[in-house]
Amino acid sequence: MKKILFSIAAIAMALSTQAQLLWKVTGGDSKGDSYIFGTHHIAPVAILDSIQGFADALNSVSTVYGELEMAEMTSPAVQQVAMRHSMAPADSTLSKLLSAEQLDSVSAVLGKYTGGMLTAAALDPMKPVVVSTQLGVMQSMVAFPEFTGQQQLDQVIQERAQLAGKTVKGLETAEQQFAILMGGSLSRQAEQLMKDIRKEEKTIEDAKTLAAAYMSADLDAMERLFNDPETGMSPETAKALIYDRNDNWIAQLREILPADKVMIVVGAGHLVGEKGILSQLRNAGYEVTAVD
Repeated sequence: MKKILFSIAAIAMALSTQAQLLWKVTGGDSKGDSYIFGTHHIAPVAILDSIQGFADALNSVSTVYGELEMAEMTSPAVQQVAMRHSMAPADSTLSKLLSAEQLDSVSAVLGKYTGGMLTAAALDPMKPVVVSTQLGVMQSMVAFPEFTGQQQLDQVIQERAQLAGKTVKGLETAEQQFAILMGGSLSRQAEQLMKDIRKEEKTIEDAKTLAAAYMSADLDAMERLFNDPETGMSPETAKALIYDRNDNWIAQLREILPADKVMIVVGAGHLVGEKGILSQLRNAGYEVTAVD
């Protein structure tokens, strides 16, 4: 179920031409130096070796906050939450929402990545967004062939933090995140799934472009990609998956930063733009600077 957590966030606006994923937060009412690191959930862990100052930043903080506390994701309780949010009602399974021709198209695309082993019939009980998410993961894995499920970037950062004696926490619970990622109208989910199927070849190229941009920490290139009207999220989806969550996290950070020195590790798409957490922290009186 870890793969279900995958999402590529839309990036609305570049803050700087400087390539950077690690940022320092100081000033205001902060207790001390805190840090924000933007991840790509399918990127290879080796990128951490190329991030100047990352190890020192991690060593200097007391607590690491991820989107979720990853160690909890394999617990039976969380697996039950995942299944509950992933399963469609009996009257709204894929075969009820899609035509036979559409189901064949879904199976053909899924089979392209799995040697024919995964079909729409095998995923029939799942919500359409689960299929879209699974497809997105497989496409990103083409762009990041080094990725393995056992070496997921967010998880490894949290594991390193725990080994160093740091406290690890989540900005969201599994219940909250699954409700956000898997919620919404099933008919709209079905429409989005078929859009994903139709633009599958372009999405692969976009995934490769995004992978290259992330590995070079090029926020400008990510901005250009996600401002593409054929690629970016709809305003409604961006609000639910990005902006509302940013606002919730900022409310938490306004309480956390005065009390603790922390590292925030979240998807890179949450960092930038007028509604991104970097800009919002600046507006709240903090100094946010790239770590050179």
